[in-house]
Amino acid sequence: MTRCYLLFLLSLLLLGCSASDDDVTGGGVVSPTDRPPNVVLIVADDLGWFDLASYGNDFIETPNLDRLAAAGIRFTNGYAAAAICSPSRGSLLTGLTPVATNITEHIHGNGPPRPGQQLRTPPIAQQLALSFRTTGEVFRERGYGTAYIGKWHLGGGEFQPEFQGFDYTIGSGANGLPQSFFYPFFPPNQHQRLKDSAKPGDYLTDVLTDRALDYIDAHRDSSFFVNLNYYAPHVPIMGKEELIEKYRQKRAANPNDSFPDIVYAAMVDAIDQNVGRIMDRLEALGLTNNTLVVFTSDNGGLSVEEVPAFAAHTPPTDNGPLRAGKGYLYEGGTQVPLIVRWPARISAGQVSDTPVVGEDIFPALRDPTGMSPLFGDATSERLLIWHFPHYSPQGGKPASSLRQGKLKLVYDYETERSMLFDLAADPGETTDLSGAEPEKTRELEQLLKTRLADMGAQLPTPL
Repeated sequence: MTRCYLLFLLSLLLLGCSASDDDVTGGGVVSPTDRPPNVVLIVADDLGWFDLASYGNDFIETPNLDRLAAAGIRFTNGYAAAAICSPSRGSLLTGLTPVATNITEHIHGNGPPRPGQQLRTPPIAQQLALSFRTTGEVFRERGYGTAYIGKWHLGGGEFQPEFQGFDYTIGSGANGLPQSFFYPFFPPNQHQRLKDSAKPGDYLTDVLTDRALDYIDAHRDSSFFVNLNYYAPHVPIMGKEELIEKYRQKRAANPNDSFPDIVYAAMVDAIDQNVGRIMDRLEALGLTNNTLVVFTSDNGGLSVEEVPAFAAHTPPTDNGPLRAGKGYLYEGGTQVPLIVRWPARISAGQVSDTPVVGEDIFPALRDPTGMSPLFGDATSERLLIWHFPHYSPQGGKPASSLRQGKLKLVYDYETERSMLFDLAADPGETTDLSGAEPEKTRELEQLLKTRLADMGAQLPTPL
């Protein structure tokens, strides 16, 4: 049912329906106001499903995100569209699968196979094509001010967000990560306007939030869409010293614990503080009730050691009970926090276990009169598919996966074998049921292959 709430509230967003704020309809949806609502979409980078207190983490303190969750809907089965950044971000912007955008890997150039790889992986687009309709274009067509702040990683030059429907953009470009989270953040001749707005000692997460607050202040009297994309807690793992010291003292109580890393904890804490700043500013401006806030991450948390240049403080997190992390199609790589708050439309305190995925939002914006055509009525039995025909920097191998109801199938292109998991009984994917349930495994494997063929998915090939 919560899937229906989400689609319904987004339909109301574009229809601009009118009613009293005090009227409450059935199903936990509060009737709309006269003014079209503001929308703030906040996307963290590599934040794991288990990194927030509201998702079970008892070390990292996230009171503001927990407050956001308590005021709206917290999805326990929220998924990114991919286990790595660029594909997921393209889906958030377009509502299309990574297969449809032909961005199934993070954008870093198409190179030859590396030593040890058994398969040749397909080439991908090196930018989000201008032909795809983005959230920025949807909102701008409806008279909204549109801002894209922070990480883009979907192409540079003419493919940057200012050419994709966003009136204001800063700190966005081809970069996948900063040089440092402290000023000047990026190499010379990159993101100069962002640097001009900051000073030595400033922390990147704070500065990006400053620019978002400036935009909200300037557009308080009109409808706005702010897409705020933090570079944190991606590598390089760097936090503010006062927050590192906070977690150093906290770790002293359990010195043998390894996860999360205390510097990583400081990065997540900084995200939480800055989400709190956004919430507080909306409240101060009287905009809370009619502002839709969505918080999520582009993929699961990094659970392995990074390449030597960024190995410090890695692996930074372990994704709790979930298997693996970023770069893998196990649950730790694709499950992410997903929180939606809209006081004028949604009653507080909801928790949903309905599977939802990053590209769910855009179809509702594009077609407010009906359900998403791909996922139908979005029951718990809905079908979700991920396709990653690549070798990830984190060690993930070419694979595709499918979730239908409680069952999850992961197909390995090197071995040409499938693994089957019961997520209800085994959320950590520790027990492969393919041997015990060969018929179900074959059925779901064939379903996966058929759907991928229908989607026009590119597959890896033998060398």
